[in-house]
Amino acid sequence: MKSIKKIKLHNFKRFETFMVEFDEELNLLIGDNEAGKSSLLSAIDIVLSGSRSKIETLGIESIFNIDVVEQFLLSSKKYENLPIVFIELYLNEQHNPDVNGKHNSENIICDGLRLCCEPNDDLGKEIKEILEQEESNFPFEYYTISFKTFSGDSYTGYRKFLKHILIDNSQINNEYATREYVKAMYTSNAKDGERHKHQNEYRKFKETFKSSVLNNINDRLVDYNFSVRNSHKANLETDLTLTENNINIENKGKKK
Repeated sequence: MKSIKKIKLHNFKRFETFMVEFDEELNLLIGDNEAGKSSLLSAIDIVLSGSRSKIETLGIESIFNIDVVEQFLLSSKKYENLPIVFIELYLNEQHNPDVNGKHNSENIICDGLRLCCEPNDDLGKEIKEILEQEESNFPFEYYTISFKTFSGDSYTGYRKFLKHILIDNSQINNEYATREYVKAMYTSNAKDGERHKHQNEYRKFKETFKSSVLNNINDRLVDYNFSVRNSHKANLETDLTLTENNINIENKGKKK
């Protein structure tokens, strides 16, 4: 039976460094709320799926360990010191040379899969310009995602090495419930007149973004322009979220 022998996490969510070995038959994850159980399952799901869209849906910034990012921003912010994120799944014998090799952090020959999120060296100049800015601005958008087997071969969701399914009943309607909760918190805390001012300023901010940032690309276009959505489905109240200790409510433990 194909199985996962071990997982290693580096700078992934709450884990700066983490390793756990698994039993071939049955494994139980037990811990307090926000101990990282959901993060561990998410890490396994992401690597086995080989899907960039899963990370893009989560947002690259949400998979980074917050403490590591903050430590970097408080440092000299050297390009070569930018943190990376990786997840490694060490597998039992798969009888498949495509997954066997030593492209892993332990540099040992075995079967496995690896996700790595690291700075895109092709955009090194742009990244360095961002790091030279006085304000704290981490270049999440300039990171690249790669899925590789321990042999060094790339893989995608169309090439699955282990069958798996992740069932999370807490996600049923969870997005809607979270959005409504944030909206209720905002309306209960915003003073009279503040909501209208906030909405107006937010709309102006979008217009400013279009005119001062998107103009670089729009000036090169003829038949159409890029803009920023502004409607009942894309406004201040739909875009607001809540954070606790800089952690988005959507990324907190499922029972928070």
